[in-house]
Amino acid sequence: MNKKALFIILSILVFLGIMFFVSILIGRVRYQTSTEESGYGYIDSYSGVEPSFLPSFEGEKRDLASDELVNNADGSKVQKNGSISFLVEKIDDSVESVKIINTKYSGQITNIYDYGRGNDRVVTVTVKVPVTDFESYYEEVRDIDGEVTYANISTTDVTEEYIDITSRLKNLKSVETQLVGILEGAESITDILAVQKELNTVRGEIESYEQRKRYFDSQTDYSYISISFSIDKTGLNISEDEWKPWGEFKAALNSLVSVLKGFVNMTIWLLVFSPIVLIPVGIVLYIVKRKKQKMV
Repeated sequence: MNKKALFIILSILVFLGIMFFVSILIGRVRYQTSTEESGYGYIDSYSGVEPSFLPSFEGEKRDLASDELVNNADGSKVQKNGSISFLVEKIDDSVESVKIINTKYSGQITNIYDYGRGNDRVVTVTVKVPVTDFESYYEEVRDIDGEVTYANISTTDVTEEYIDITSRLKNLKSVETQLVGILEGAESITDILAVQKELNTVRGEIESYEQRKRYFDSQTDYSYISISFSIDKTGLNISEDEWKPWGEFKAALNSLVSVLKGFVNMTIWLLVFSPIVLIPVGIVLYIVKRKKQKMV
């Protein structure tokens, strides 16, 4: 066989091989997609993360940047919140320190977010404090024993929105008064129904704006601060995590089974797709053999 024929055969084989593996890859992706959409996909049971953990806390997180309103001395409406993150030696002792400060400033814990375990444990405490004591409370929390890794106070002025709501309420109530007067003087059923319909619409808008205004007013007296604690290097406990050799053995065995399953699955795919490669290769070999026979 000359070099040119050998090159052509090798090129064909390489091309078919590439097409073969691309076909396997596409088929595998489509298979996984279909199983996930049908609800039969699986999650590795030893991934190191509890799958149910994140969903159980996701709805409890609080967007502090859009909650609380306070009145400044000049009468403006301002959203205010704060957050601090610590590295501490003992998390539970630090949480008790927060409770002591709460007693001094009439603070109330609205949420405790405790997750992780051992040296990876993190506790986040959300506290509601009177706005008049917010700055003093914030500074005293910063003095808790530990290393402050993050601290922030943010404010958002919503005075313009509040004024707009107040103005709209005033206008709508004026329209309501006028409609009530017209309704009292209406004589025909048609006029009464038309005025009543418009009056119901205006009262619905008034109720909506009043709810929004009450929300602003009800949040005027308080602000929120989020305080997070993690363990620093001095608080690390080497012997804290219990060694579980049987659990490690089962985890290793589970990984081995997963590898074997993957190998068997790949073998099945190779067998199914083998005709795509073997048939063209057989044809090429047959042609080459016939050419050799003719040359002889």
